[in-house]
Amino acid sequence: MKMLNVLWVLLKMLYLLLWYTARLLSALFNIFWFTCNFASACIPWLTLVLLVACVASKYAKLRSPDEKRLLSLLGGCAPEELTYWPIANRGGGYDAPENSRAALKKCAARGYRNVLLEAGITACGEIVIVNSTTLERAGWHGGISSYTLEELRKLNITELHPLSTQFESESILTLTELIQFLEEEQRITVFLHILDNSVRMLEKLKATIKISAQFKTRIIVISRSPYAIYQLRKFQPELICGLWTEKSLSLALLKASTLITSIYGALFRNIIAPVIGISVVFVSKEEFNLHIAELWRNVGVRPLVYNVNSPNEKRYFQKTMKTQYLTDSLRSEPHLLMKA
Repeated sequence: MKMLNVLWVLLKMLYLLLWYTARLLSALFNIFWFTCNFASACIPWLTLVLLVACVASKYAKLRSPDEKRLLSLLGGCAPEELTYWPIANRGGGYDAPENSRAALKKCAARGYRNVLLEAGITACGEIVIVNSTTLERAGWHGGISSYTLEELRKLNITELHPLSTQFESESILTLTELIQFLEEEQRITVFLHILDNSVRMLEKLKATIKISAQFKTRIIVISRSPYAIYQLRKFQPELICGLWTEKSLSLALLKASTLITSIYGALFRNIIAPVIGISVVFVSKEEFNLHIAELWRNVGVRPLVYNVNSPNEKRYFQKTMKTQYLTDSLRSEPHLLMKA
């Protein structure tokens, strides 16, 4: 009797196993069937949408500035010119006070003409050359737009730097003062990274561009917003602009799928970049490689890398990648260390 009970239990277990297996296979088949039908219905529509976007982009496309103008701004662009490779971030923020006259003068004296500075807008509508990190070091919170120019003028940016004893006291520069400085110092090209892409900032920039010849010939505008770049270049087609791309791998959705990452990159390179007419693009060094560089160059955009501070990394981007890089210190340039 016990044997019959055991056999009966085993048969019931076998039946349940077969029944659940059949349910699982049925569910998988239904998912597969739904996926196939969904793909067959959506792919033609997605293809059509992409086709329409590509055609529409041809009509909305802004003409890119002359490549020769960009080359002249970058300073000859001969790879053998060792001072050509680095772009001093915030004027070389490790070597001198960030976004300061002293930093600009130090770059010019060393023969490094490419400098990236950051710009925000005050509560009173004045564009200033500073970033929120500088304010936070001084114990000021709320961002640049929370303060007036008069309040910001009270801040001594030199005393916030580790090498403050080597520099004279200095207040925050306005965009107008920066342009006046560039009129006196002809060796500097500024990559102006606008941190605020608001309508107020764009209108103020347009007003400055309209009255300043130096802005168009000495400044390359950098922004994270393709829309902001499009608005500025639509207003002034000769303006040279660049796109700052964030690390796409920091986005969970893009990190999960190589296909989505590729589509995301292709969207920027093949639709957005040609439409807004950018000349340069800043790419994180973690996501930069020869393939990415070639893809950007194929659409007429010069790729630049951020932030590179190690001498070995700098040598790698010079010799292998053959691309310019954003650096926080000019003291770690390979040719300077070789001399030492």
